[in-house]
Amino acid sequence: MERTATPMGRAEAIAAAACAIVLLWINLYVCRELFQHDAAHMNSMQGFWIALARLAQGSWWHANWWPYMNCGMPFEFAYAPLVPWLTAAIAAVRGVPDAVAFQAVTGLVYCAGPVTLFLMAWLLTRAPGYSFLAGLFYSLTAPTQLVIPDGPFSFQGFWSASRLMTAAVWDETPHLAALALLPVMILLLVVSLERRRPVYYAATALTVALMTLASDFGPVMFLMAALCLLVVLPRADVRRHIAITVGIGAAGYAVASPFLSPSLIAAIRQAAEDGGEGWSMGSLTALVIAAAGWILLWHYLRRWTKDWRLRFFALFAYLTASVPVLAYYLHRHFLPEPNRYKFEMELALSLLVVFGVRPWLVRVPKQVKMALALLVLALAGEQMVSHRQFAKHILHTEEATRTIEYRASVWAEQNLRGVRVMMGGSIEKWANAFTGVEQYSGGSWSVAANPAQQNGLRAMWNGGETAERDARVSLAWLKAYGVGAIAMSGPHSQEFWKPFAHPAKFEGILPVLWREDDVTIYRIPQRTDSLAHVVPAAALVGRAPRGPGDIAAIETYGAALDDASLPAAGFQWEGRNRIRIAATVERGQAVSVQVSYHPGWHATAGGRRAAIRPDGLGLMWLRPDCSGRCDMVLDYDGGWELRLCRYISLAALASLLLFPLVMLWRKRSVSAPTS
Repeated sequence: MERTATPMGRAEAIAAAACAIVLLWINLYVCRELFQHDAAHMNSMQGFWIALARLAQGSWWHANWWPYMNCGMPFEFAYAPLVPWLTAAIAAVRGVPDAVAFQAVTGLVYCAGPVTLFLMAWLLTRAPGYSFLAGLFYSLTAPTQLVIPDGPFSFQGFWSASRLMTAAVWDETPHLAALALLPVMILLLVVSLERRRPVYYAATALTVALMTLASDFGPVMFLMAALCLLVVLPRADVRRHIAITVGIGAAGYAVASPFLSPSLIAAIRQAAEDGGEGWSMGSLTALVIAAAGWILLWHYLRRWTKDWRLRFFALFAYLTASVPVLAYYLHRHFLPEPNRYKFEMELALSLLVVFGVRPWLVRVPKQVKMALALLVLALAGEQMVSHRQFAKHILHTEEATRTIEYRASVWAEQNLRGVRVMMGGSIEKWANAFTGVEQYSGGSWSVAANPAQQNGLRAMWNGGETAERDARVSLAWLKAYGVGAIAMSGPHSQEFWKPFAHPAKFEGILPVLWREDDVTIYRIPQRTDSLAHVVPAAALVGRAPRGPGDIAAIETYGAALDDASLPAAGFQWEGRNRIRIAATVERGQAVSVQVSYHPGWHATAGGRRAAIRPDGLGLMWLRPDCSGRCDMVLDYDGGWELRLCRYISLAALASLLLFPLVMLWRKRSVSAPTS
């Protein structure tokens, strides 16, 4: 195999640096507003990541409970942490609001992708001109729109600024952050397999870890790229290459494991199944089709070209394209959220298109090459102007305080202190960017750790064919999860998603607390706003409801919550990791705690250990074994799995940083002359 890093001439290095600077400037020119102000887009999950940055505090470094969303969860379950952490860091360094810092992170991600693509292609091929064209193609076109259009097919879609749209307006900054690191990882993996030095192993593993910490798509990108590389590199070293690649992947995962623990992976798989994207026989068919085509392509590529880099670009483009193409045309998938792999497909196609025509272009007369180069530059100039005009349109400054998301959230925080609320649609995704309200929902469905809570969320959206049935089902779920108020968006509201099938279902049933711009906050009658309740053990929901409409056991539990003959229980947060409950409890009674269950919670009742168990709603309950007044304390420590992942992460990180130094020291010790 031809060495990747052959000695570089000064002229080549200057040319490559100039190409990288030009690509960086083009993308900065297009998106420069992202570094200047907050361009809040309420039709996105941007507020979700801003909330993580704003409220995380020390949760990056040690286990903390996250009480703000989905009735609570471990912070590690909220989302991949790299983008929120960068947001918090930039906000602290620049002294700007978290919303402004988040836009800067988005701008960095947008600009970095084409530059890392160029650097990887140049260092692999030593063809700075073609590598620059690949970066330019990736910056200014959208080839996936020709194959998998977002709307009705139009050739104009090829010229659209879809990458800017998805980065700046929609929800793909974490995904694109992992994608911007992908070319770096590919380059480092190639160098690791060629040179077999610990420093390259460590750098590659750390890049894999960063991709994983950026997005759950990161590990999948690594596996796709590694598979394609392993089959194009020399067969004589295949076993060693596999061993090195597996070791690098394992080390990278170990570093990132606290934020992608086995239990979180299980939750992601369950969320995919509940969302209709789980594994099926159709998935097997899709996998077989993708594998068969990939094997055929691999077989014939060996005859068509001896250039292992071009074979890699082709195989990687095919593999990344197979996921969204099969989902779009055959309605089958073998990976969750298949349409989102269009971003990987777009990056891979940029490499394949440019380097695929390279063997032909090298035979073209010089004058024709110059004419083609002028044409490309002219088209690039047009595209820069077009993308810049589009950026001005979508990156306009919007005053967040005027939005319904801000007004509803701030009103709830000021007037419903200590009350769990449900803020539907886009309001829930932005509520914690502005406030510290505790929400029934608000989290990302793709990492939801409590399937029963997600069932309840679907019940709020549509609990029955009629408004009357919908209201009854919704109220049963709301009361069971301790929700004291709900914000309902009507058809004329500014709220973007408008998820409720019957937005007026509570009219005349629940008291109205606040109403503006077709958004109404209703008060849900609860005997107490406490999230702890003394109930008969028989009243607890014993099994998970089969669906949103399965409310018989939930209504029995709700009746116990309303039973005035049962003593009230006090509930108080003491920080994020401790709950204090005070109640009068008789033997045989249970204390239900309307906080999501996790094995990281531990309890004492009356000074004695008390076991915490999950009920059918995914909430906690305990039997305090008290008779009379009883003080209970619940402490959260992350549980053995998350603690173990933290220890593994620290050990792996220390090893990756120290191992190259130790090996260098040993090498020097062995080679040092003896007296």
